Amino acid sequence: MPNHIYGYFEDDDDFRPTTKKRWGNQFKISGAKKYLENHLLKSLENDFKVAHRSFKRKNAGFFALPRIIFPYITFLGALYGGEDKSSNAMEFMVEYLGRVDKVYKSLAGLIYIGYRHGLMHTNMPKLFVSNRRWYGWHITHAPATVRNRDDFLTRSGSLIMYPHLFYKDLCKAIKFYISDFDDTNRQALLFENFKKSFIEMAKTQSVKETPKDSRRFLKKSLRYLKY
Repeated sequence: MPNHIYGYFEDDDDFRPTTKKRWGNQFKISGAKKYLENHLLKSLENDFKVAHRSFKRKNAGFFALPRIIFPYITFLGALYGGEDKSSNAMEFMVEYLGRVDKVYKSLAGLIYIGYRHGLMHTNMPKLFVSNRRWYGWHITHAPATVRNRDDFLTRSGSLIMYPHLFYKDLCKAIKFYISDFDDTNRQALLFENFKKSFIEMAKTQSVKETPKDSRRFLKKSLRYLKY
């Protein structure tokens, strides 16, 4: 049923299958804010805090902590820009993480492409070379006490990732994003993009829409689960 989505309903603060039209007719700006506050932000907090406590107790989950954060940025970028693409995620970082600390306005590209793409696709952050200079990565769980360019870069040109600091900054950025839905100059576009992207993300998918090289695996799974 390609016209159906798993929609969020503000009245009972819950999700259920519905049509795109029915969901769109009842969804309001207050619903977008409630979803971001009650679900997306809380989900980020619950996911990260549990993993961070485990890391501190067992010194495990080194890559897991930053890896938890980036899908939220990807999704937020889609909601913010109206489409799921990397440039929207980086635009979100520039706009909202940039309000938390202006260093993100310059480093969003290196953080997202280097850490997000690296950790999600190759299980390690990426290295870059430009004009015969190497740009590397460095993850540390030592507390960051100074908020300036030197706090993010080592002498070797490696971009330092402080997962707990990055998490706290993203929580603040999400709150800035939520507050912009009250800005009469911005709320119409933000709400339009939110609805457009949420429908795309939450829509039901037919087997025919699955890429050909994956479709036979999906069909086999569905035949196994048939009821």
